[in-house]
Amino acid sequence: MDDTRIKDSADTAFEFMREIFHGISRQQDDALLHTELSMAQVKALVAIGKTGEPPVGVVAKELNIGLSAASQIVERLVRAGLVERRPNTSDRRVIQCHLSDEGDQIWRKFRAGPQILRQWLQQLTVDELTALEKGLGALAQQVRNSRREGDDMKWD
Repeated sequence: MDDTRIKDSADTAFEFMREIFHGISRQQDDALLHTELSMAQVKALVAIGKTGEPPVGVVAKELNIGLSAASQIVERLVRAGLVERRPNTSDRRVIQCHLSDEGDQIWRKFRAGPQILRQWLQQLTVDELTALEKGLGALAQQVRNSRREGDDMKWD
């Protein structure tokens, strides 16, 4: 395959990926656009939803921040009505973070992106999935090679 054909095919693949990512992000954008959350609060909400009912210390660890900073973020989420604090049933000294109904709705919208992608994939034929798997495997290998070689990102 000559260089022009490779570039054209790469551009086409890129546009397909952009369309797919846009479709996935619509759910997440909807969740973000209808809230007044900071990025730190969004990350904390996602961490709480992902880990179940974590104590603030686990939220801090998930976000790679200090306990005090995590406590402040969780407090803002509590005031926004998105998180509730509850005592641990086996150790009442431990306070766990629990998503409120509204917080859970936002969390579900964040999770909807990967779920919709899985549904789209399951609607493909076996031959289409096999071809996609081969192509994505090759792309993933390029990513791994780039990381190993320490390649810097090139922004055109």
